[in-house]
Amino acid sequence: MCKCSFVRGALVALVLMAHARAQEYTVDDPTGDVVFNGVRSTDVSLIFDDSEIVVNPGDQLNLDCGVHGQSRYCIWESESGQILQVEDVYSNVFDGVSKPVNTVGNECGIVINSADIGHHGQWTCKVFVVGKSLVGTKNVIVTIKPTSPILEVDSSRGLVVTNEDETPVKCSVAAARPAVGIRWYLGDRDITVSAETEETPTDKGGIYKSVSTLRRTFQPSENGQLLTCSVTHKTLPVPENTSIALNVVFKPVEKPVSTFYQIRPGNDYEVKLNFSANPAPIRKEWRYGKSFENVEGSISIPGSDGHYRADIEDLGNGMYTAKLLVTGFTEADANKNYLLVVENDYGETQYKVKLSMHEAPKDGDSETSNYDKIPPTELSVSEGIVFDDETKSNTLSGGAVAGIIIVLLIVVAAVGAAGYARYRQMFCFAPLATPDPEEAKDTREEHSDTESARGTSTSHAANLKNRLGQLTQVFKKPKKDHDMKQDETEKKSLTKDEHNKGSPFKEQSPNEKEVVYAELDLGKGEPEKKTEVKAEDKTEYAQIVGTITDNREEEKKE
Repeated sequence: MCKCSFVRGALVALVLMAHARAQEYTVDDPTGDVVFNGVRSTDVSLIFDDSEIVVNPGDQLNLDCGVHGQSRYCIWESESGQILQVEDVYSNVFDGVSKPVNTVGNECGIVINSADIGHHGQWTCKVFVVGKSLVGTKNVIVTIKPTSPILEVDSSRGLVVTNEDETPVKCSVAAARPAVGIRWYLGDRDITVSAETEETPTDKGGIYKSVSTLRRTFQPSENGQLLTCSVTHKTLPVPENTSIALNVVFKPVEKPVSTFYQIRPGNDYEVKLNFSANPAPIRKEWRYGKSFENVEGSISIPGSDGHYRADIEDLGNGMYTAKLLVTGFTEADANKNYLLVVENDYGETQYKVKLSMHEAPKDGDSETSNYDKIPPTELSVSEGIVFDDETKSNTLSGGAVAGIIIVLLIVVAAVGAAGYARYRQMFCFAPLATPDPEEAKDTREEHSDTESARGTSTSHAANLKNRLGQLTQVFKKPKKDHDMKQDETEKKSLTKDEHNKGSPFKEQSPNEKEVVYAELDLGKGEPEKKTEVKAEDKTEYAQIVGTITDNREEEKKE
């Protein structure tokens, strides 16, 4: 008995010792790896978001870290080696670091009240639990405001480009953390799609140099517009821009033939023709002759030869209007062709002009219906209609206005005539013709007994038929006299005295038509039963008219 008690006591002691040893642990260095002995915990997990944090200097930096289950203690360690024990932070041991407002699911979180450059880099949260440590890491970027953007062009001359070559333009930002965003604008249009940006780190602290290169062929219509490099960054409340005026150089832009229509002879007429050129023309003159190749004379701009007077107007931004005043326009002037010759440092262009006293043709019928390559700048003239490919516009002539008025008057007259015809019941508005009353009366007398036997449904069908007959009467052609006489004869043959009804087999002379009567039983009895017709019952007869053949006449004689 004593031995059994001793054995039991020894077993209990061994279990207690094993349990106590399983709870032991040691930490060689709070900043190093955890050395543990015994059983590891399996029901503890870390709550951590490893997303990158971007914060401006002076802003509050929130470092969140939580744990599911029981934990011993936790620390935060920066990339520079700074260690912050969370219990000390919560006890206000460190200046500038505080406890977060919400610690549910954020049991190991801390708040850096004002971030500075020293807080930039990687931060690690370590949570010590039974038997192990849980670790989470995130990157903190403390921003550096970017330097001002710079357009790498000669600002004294502006940005000079040609309309035939692709021109690269660069915009750079020397330093920023993180890298900046760069966009390009031409006037109000975003043209960033034509640019490429390269970001180069300048040190190990995450500072970048950004260079954006725009490659584009600029058009003459874009001359004078602002080219803008726009920089965005975390530290900038609004984008920072730098701009330069675009100077597109090109020879005078070509145009198709321009024709001026509806010029009234005897009056002075001024031709106004727009063109584009940059730089300004160094030579400009009007030429005229029977054809564009055979020149009879020329006039320098400005200048005059008595019958013609030439001038030019500078509209700015490389746009000009050449003017040619014809004094006392005649048919001879309309038979001539005119050339405007313009030359600048980049080339010469000849503009062909025709003058006409005729009406303007429809779109597509004129030689001026070709498309031009420059934006619409042509000015309308004071007289006539001008057709060219820049404007594709015209003004209504007096003849066109008169034609429109005539059409409107015709429409009004047609509507008035239709209204008068309706009021007077004429033409298609006349009332429908009704059948002959006497003919209708004979028909009603002949079929009165039949209608009374058929009842209300048959009467309704007959009325409907009569109405349809009245409607179709209008569309029938009038019968000829011969046809009307034949119809009258047939109607008389159908109408007989009542005493003929009693002798349906009465012999008739060969000149008369035979009348045969068929007895109709209108009883509503069952189909299996035969209904005996008495003398007093109403018997209806249908009159069948036939023509006696020669064989029947011979049989009767026999």
